[in-house]
Amino acid sequence: MTFISYRNLWEPTELVRFLITANVVMFVTALLLAPEAVNTSLNPSFFLAPPTAVLFKLGASGTLPVFSEDRWWTLITANYLHGSLLHLIFNVFALRSVGKIAIEIYAPSRFFLIYFLGGAIAMAASSIAGISLTLGASGAICALIGCMSYDDWRYNKGNLKMRIASVGVWVVFIAVIGLTLPNVNNWAHAVGFASGFFLGFCFWPRVTQDEKTLFRIGAVVCMIATIGTLIYGLLFS
Repeated sequence: MTFISYRNLWEPTELVRFLITANVVMFVTALLLAPEAVNTSLNPSFFLAPPTAVLFKLGASGTLPVFSEDRWWTLITANYLHGSLLHLIFNVFALRSVGKIAIEIYAPSRFFLIYFLGGAIAMAASSIAGISLTLGASGAICALIGCMSYDDWRYNKGNLKMRIASVGVWVVFIAVIGLTLPNVNNWAHAVGFASGFFLGFCFWPRVTQDEKTLFRIGAVVCMIATIGTLIYGLLFS
């Protein structure tokens, strides 16, 4: 992959690519930290599942890390960790599909603020709800779906049918997964969507598509917090 400069990072295509790359890199890192303990079961749900101890170290969130261990920073890091190869693949494809539409609507700074805040809120709600350990990008992705839904509800013009066709399959798939498979964090999905809808209201860009300085500063702060907590989890936790 080519080097992404700071300036290029805030281009729509590069920002989505950066988020996907961060998720992939953290997954590979989790596998490499304890390769002998990686689950190699032929069950697709558990194939290449990193050991729980490694995921905890890198920043899995939930009631245990947040309230018992005071690891509040995991509300950020957990959004970049995944429990199996299938889990990662699903979220990467969803992020690519949903992200390229959401970032066109909200522009890069607002987009990243929604992704960051929606994911953190989803993890916080999961922890409060009593889920002992949770991780994955689906809460943040559902926040993106929520902000897009607000835009469609508020604007209700343009390529609405195209958006529904592009995103609807992921909404249905997430719902089916949540209702049929065990150990799926439906709190993250539901709260992620609701927070994204609210954040879509807060950051709705139809008045101006320009990147405002306040949004860019907020996005940069959140980016620094993301990179900093991921490094902290890897090196110091």
